[in-house]
Amino acid sequence: MKRLLSFALGISLFFIGCSNKSQKKEEIKVGILQPLTGPIANFGQKTLDGIKVVYEKYNTLPDGKKIKLVIVDNQFDKVQNVNGYQRLVSKDNVIAIEGPLASSMAKSIKRFAEKSKTPTITQIATNPDVTKNTKYVTRTCFTDDFQGKVAANYALKHNYNTAVVLFDSAQDYSIGLEKEFVKNYEKKGKILALLHINTGDKDFSAQIAQIKKLNPKFIYAPIYAPEGGLFVKQLRAAGVKAVVMGGDGLADVSLMRKLAGDAAEGVLFTDHFDYHKPPTKLSKEFIQKFEEKYHRKPSAFAATGADGYILIFNAIKECNAKNDLTKECVNTNIREAKNIEAVTGDITIDPKTGNPIDKPAVVKEIEGNKAVFKELVR
Repeated sequence: MKRLLSFALGISLFFIGCSNKSQKKEEIKVGILQPLTGPIANFGQKTLDGIKVVYEKYNTLPDGKKIKLVIVDNQFDKVQNVNGYQRLVSKDNVIAIEGPLASSMAKSIKRFAEKSKTPTITQIATNPDVTKNTKYVTRTCFTDDFQGKVAANYALKHNYNTAVVLFDSAQDYSIGLEKEFVKNYEKKGKILALLHINTGDKDFSAQIAQIKKLNPKFIYAPIYAPEGGLFVKQLRAAGVKAVVMGGDGLADVSLMRKLAGDAAEGVLFTDHFDYHKPPTKLSKEFIQKFEEKYHRKPSAFAATGADGYILIFNAIKECNAKNDLTKECVNTNIREAKNIEAVTGDITIDPKTGNPIDKPAVVKEIEGNKAVFKELVR
């Protein structure tokens, strides 16, 4: 009798265990590959902050399946970037990846995305080559051919008809912007010199000596904030008063202020988002939630980070509804996204190019400890 009871109890526990396992909802992994340490760690952390805000709202599918974020730091290093990407694909088995952030990093993982057929969204890598000749890397931001044109047109519109360009020869992002600015600016303005620096440089006295001699009205510096802040500080200390404008790489106002001090005042840059002018209902909600969580206003990095995750979540949701939760389905839905409400505005992706259609740019100016909206350009 005891043996029968014991057997019956065992059978009962077995079925209870099976029932609990069947009730446990499937977990879907999404990779986040960002520079959380290294020279542009502030950009990566701000991006992650934005992702976390929308993740709080979009982490569960209608049938109860949970999405888990697998976060990897690429340290703004190409080797670490590739290793991190491969780990997310092969070890963590993610269904999609958001990142990497910078153009040079995004280009370094293209062949791995193609080989593993992993849908990958870079939310702020602007070099045009990032999405060329690949089906699996998509972006949610404008490209350098547009951003460079915006800067050139802004300079010419304000009669800054002589310019020097200072670019980082170690960064695809910077090289791309330099080329696009020059191409558009030379239609009506005169380029006096093209001067180059390298990532990590701290002394710009040689370049500034040339700039002072040439006396341009405008300096276009599509470089990152760690070098940009030091350059501007040394430029103003040398007495050069020319207008300085950069790309979204100078969008870290706190770092620019820390490195340049009062010399950062008046520096212009192109950007992806301005919290003073939220374009969608979701934008307003995002700004409110972000402020509640972090007690500060969201930057463009936070906003574009949120956009990338929203696009991935939407694609996963669509595929799950079709009972086709595969990488291929997710990638197709990302590439064919139409009028998806996001933080920087509604997003429609061109399936042929992997780029968003009609994404505007914002021109901002550093005033005090904040960036002030100047104009919106389409």
